[in-house]
Amino acid sequence: MSVDLTTPQERILHHLGQFSSDLETAWDVPRDLSLPGLSDALGVVRSALNIPLSLLEETGMVTKRMAHVIGTGTRRRNVFHLTEQGRIAVQSIGKQSLKPRNKKSSTMHGEVPTLGVVHGREGVLNELESSLFDAHSIVLSGLPGIGKSTVGSALFQALAHSGKTVRWFTADEFSDLHAMGIGMEFEAPLPSNIQAFCEYVANRYRGEILFLDDVHAVSLRHFESFSQFIHQMELLEGPQMVLIGREPLAFSDQIARIPLSSLEHAAAVELLGDEHSENERLHIVERLGGHPLAILLHHSESELPESSQDIQMYVENVVMSSLDDATKSSLDHFVVLPMPISASKVADSDAVSVLDEHAFLRWTDQSDRMEVQHLIRNVRRAMLDEHEKQRLHEAAIAHWTTIATSPEDHLHLLYHRISAQSTGLEHHCQHAVEVFGSTHSGALAVLLEHAIEVEPSSSHLHFLASKVALERCETSHVHRYMSVIEDVEQRSEIEIGLAHLEGRVHDAEASIEAALQNGTQAEKNRVALSAASRRLDDRLPHTNPAKLLHDVNQYLSHVSLPDQIQQREVTLVALTMVQHSAALVEGDTNKAEHLRTSLSTISGFDDALMLGLQAKANLVLAKEVPSQLEAAIQLTNKALAKQTHSVHRTALQLFMVETLIAFDPDRARVVFDGIELPNDVTSIVIHHRISARWWYCKSKLYPSTALASLKEAITLHRAAGCSRAARLLEAEMHAML
Repeated sequence: MSVDLTTPQERILHHLGQFSSDLETAWDVPRDLSLPGLSDALGVVRSALNIPLSLLEETGMVTKRMAHVIGTGTRRRNVFHLTEQGRIAVQSIGKQSLKPRNKKSSTMHGEVPTLGVVHGREGVLNELESSLFDAHSIVLSGLPGIGKSTVGSALFQALAHSGKTVRWFTADEFSDLHAMGIGMEFEAPLPSNIQAFCEYVANRYRGEILFLDDVHAVSLRHFESFSQFIHQMELLEGPQMVLIGREPLAFSDQIARIPLSSLEHAAAVELLGDEHSENERLHIVERLGGHPLAILLHHSESELPESSQDIQMYVENVVMSSLDDATKSSLDHFVVLPMPISASKVADSDAVSVLDEHAFLRWTDQSDRMEVQHLIRNVRRAMLDEHEKQRLHEAAIAHWTTIATSPEDHLHLLYHRISAQSTGLEHHCQHAVEVFGSTHSGALAVLLEHAIEVEPSSSHLHFLASKVALERCETSHVHRYMSVIEDVEQRSEIEIGLAHLEGRVHDAEASIEAALQNGTQAEKNRVALSAASRRLDDRLPHTNPAKLLHDVNQYLSHVSLPDQIQQREVTLVALTMVQHSAALVEGDTNKAEHLRTSLSTISGFDDALMLGLQAKANLVLAKEVPSQLEAAIQLTNKALAKQTHSVHRTALQLFMVETLIAFDPDRARVVFDGIELPNDVTSIVIHHRISARWWYCKSKLYPSTALASLKEAITLHRAAGCSRAARLLEAEMHAML
C-alpha cells in the first residue's frame, strides 16, 4: 500500500526504525521510544507528535503499548514501535532524510550529547565554525533554555563528522579540572599541579577541540584553576576550547563571544505541531519571543504572556501555575539538587515520568541521569522562601540517609546537611574528609567552602579545608584557611605540610625536631619512624646515600620499643622495615637479609610482603651483578603475583622499573605501562610518594612529556614532604630548559 508521508511522519519512522524489533515485547524499553524521547529526538513539542503518530497508527505503520521506560520511575508509559509495514516504509523512503541516532565515534570523547533536530541555527553554527579558525577559544552564551547546549551539540557532532577529535564535559557545582579531565576521557593518571596539567593536556591533545558546557556552574572555589587552564591552552597552543554557559561569565573579555539569541519566527514555528494553524503558531512564537524552551513548555490550554520580554515571568506565572500541587511538590524536591542524579535515587520515582511529560527534565547522554531544566530550576528556586528551602533540604537529608551507598550519594547527603545548616557539621565534614578525601577532593573542597560560610568561625572546618587544600597542593587556599585554625597541634600539622609543599625544609625539620624533643615516647616513636621513612623517599634513584643514611639513623635513635607486647611488635616491625629500606639504599644486601630473617620470626608477618622485600634486595644486587638480573625479575614477578595490597604491588613495580631503566629502557617501559596507581590508599602522603615516583619514571621513559611529568613529580614530592627530591628534580628540569 502506497501512503504519502509528511516530513514529521518520515522523521518518526526513521527514529523508531533504529531500534530492534525485540523491544516490541520487552518489559523495559529505552526512553527514546516514549513520547518525551521522541520529542527530544525530533526537537518539537510533545503535542506536535499527536497528529502524525495517530495517522501512522491508523495506517498500521506504528503500534502503541504500555511499558516500563528505563530510568523514569516505576509507572508504565505509552511507548511506540514500528510494525513490519512501518519497517518496509522506512526502507522505501530511502536514506535521504534519515538522521541516525548519535553514536559515539572514535573522534568523540566524553559524555557525547544527544542531538535531535536543530531548527534555524545554521547561521550561528557557521559563525561558530568560522570563529574557531580565527580564535583559539570561543564562548557561546545566552539565556537559560535558549538552546546553548543544543547548538553546542550540533557543532560538536559536525566537527566530529568532519574528522576533528572532540571532547565534551558538562560541569556542575562540584567540578574541578581533574573531574573535567576524567569526563573528557583524558588518559589517566592526570597531574594535580595546574601548570603540569596544562602542559600535559596541551602537548597530548593538541589539535583537538574541547567543549565545556555549563561553564557558569563552576564554583568560585575552582574557578581560578579553570580560568588559568583556558588561558594556558592558548599560550601553549594546546587544544581549542568551546565554552558554553550563561552570562555573566568572568572569563577574559579577550575570548571571542558569540551570543545565542532567540529563534527566528520562521524556524521557531517548526517546534509546534499541526494542531495549530499557521497563524496560531506564529502568534504563539511571537508572544514567547522565539525562546525554544518556552515554546516546548507551551500547552494549548496555557495562557500566553503579553509580550516576549520576560520569559522568566511567563514560567513563573503561567507554566508553574498550571501544575497541580502534587507535581509542584515533586518539582520542588528536584530544584534543590546540586547535580544530576539517577531516577533510581529519587524519593518518588514516579514523579520522574510526570515531570518528564511536562518537558521539565534535562537528561544526560544515556538517559541514566537527569536534572530539572535550568530555566525551570532558576525560576522555581527564586519562588521558594528560606523556610521552604529548609524544609526541602531536611526532607532530602532524611531520604539520602536511608539510601546513601556510593561516595556520590554521601556527597549529596553532606550538601543537604550544609544547606540545611544541620547540627554536627564539623563531625559530618570530618567523616567525609576521612572517607572520600583522596577520591572526591574537588567536591569536598566546594562543600567545605559552603560549610565555612555557614560556620565562619569554626576552627575545625578551616583545618579540614586546609587539609584538603594541602592534599590538592593548593598553597594559596591553605594560607587562606590556616589563619583561622586555633588548635595548636592542628595548626602545627598544617604548617609542617605547607612548609614541605613550599620547599621550606628548615621550617619543616624544626617542627619535627621540636616534636622529637618535647613529645611523649609514643609520639617520638611515631614522628621518628615517619620522618625516617619520608627521608628514605626524599631522594632520587642513584643519588649519594651517605647524608641520607646519617639522617635516618639520627631519627631512629629516638625510637624506644614499648613494654606492652602488642605495641612492641608493631613498633619493631615498622623499625625493621625502615632499617631494611636503608640497607637497600646503602647496597648492603647481607644486612638486608639479616633484617628479613628477624622479621620472619615475628608472628603473623605477611609472607607476600616478605617475598616482596626479598625481590627488592635481589634487584639491588643485580645492579652490581648484572648476570643476576633475570633471576631477580623472575622473583619480582612471582612476588607481584602474591601481593594482595595494591600499594605494595605498585611500589614493587616501580622499584623494578627504576632498576630496569638503567639496563633496558624498552623493557622498563613495558613494565611501567602495566602499572595502575592505587585508588584505595588510606594515607594520602603514601599516595603522593608513590605517584611522585611514577611521574619521575614517566619523565625518563617518555621524553615528549618529560617537562610536565617533572613538574608533577616535583609537586607531589613536596606534598609528600620530600623537599630534597623536589629540589633535585627542579635542577634537572632547569637543565632541560
